[in-house]
Amino acid sequence: MKKTISISLLLISLLVNLNGCQKSPINGDLDGHWQVMKVTPTPAEEIITTRMYMGFYLHVCQLYYVDGGGWNTGNMRYEGNKLTLDFPYAIDNETAAAMMRQYGINSNPVTFTIETLTKDKMVLRDGETVVELRKY
Repeated sequence: MKKTISISLLLISLLVNLNGCQKSPINGDLDGHWQVMKVTPTPAEEIITTRMYMGFYLHVCQLYYVDGGGWNTGNMRYEGNKLTLDFPYAIDNETAAAMMRQYGINSNPVTFTIETLTKDKMVLRDGETVVELRKY
């Protein structure tokens, strides 16, 4: 009986210790994959015709879409209700700028005000531009 209790306590202790080793998100509900549902006003030029996504992890933001994969990775700073995105390796040409506008990014770097952030919905605003996203 004592041996069974000792083994049970050892297994419980081992499970508790192993569970504490995982990496926790530092940005709360922001971290994860988000699908861009709507950008208003609608960008004048549409280059990406498939589903668009934004990924946020630690201090990194990635823009990607279904057929193109990850096409742009940048730095992210999240403080209070402000989200600043900077894409230092964005190709400086009109096509790349038009693609970023489809995500609601009209300047580089850009600072969004987070109007709504829950575990499944986010609304970002930069001046007149509003980006609505859902957690994917």
